[in-house]
Amino acid sequence: MKFKAHGLWRVHIERSTIYIALKGGFNREGVIDFQNDMIKRVMSELTPCDSAVLNLSEFEMSTSDSLEATKEYFEGVKQRGYKWVDYIGVNPIAEHLLRQLWQGAKTEICFYPNEKAYISAKPEHIKPLTELSQISFEHPH
Repeated sequence: MKFKAHGLWRVHIERSTIYIALKGGFNREGVIDFQNDMIKRVMSELTPCDSAVLNLSEFEMSTSDSLEATKEYFEGVKQRGYKWVDYIGVNPIAEHLLRQLWQGAKTEICFYPNEKAYISAKPEHIKPLTELSQISFEHPH
């Protein structure tokens, strides 16, 4: 049975960094739509993305059926060879899961409690995060 996809996101790509904000809960169909949209966006860039900033402040836990799709997506992400990925606003359960998903990757993973702490640590990201916040959340399918 195919369910209606759930989950919203907004994306901004600047130079070789992809900025993503997720909102709401994602089911399996939502994760698959998100994966497909990210692949399409990244592949359309002239400069390959080698880093990412994900704001999960408005993200809610995904449904249990989406975990397998998420694991498959992460295997592809790890193979792309990202240098670093920063997470903003991650709850402890999600942080634990993300650490497990990234296990074995050479990617540097960092977690920040909120956007203010992130900008304080990495002020060079103020402009792209501001641009990201001005984009409407969407689910393009």
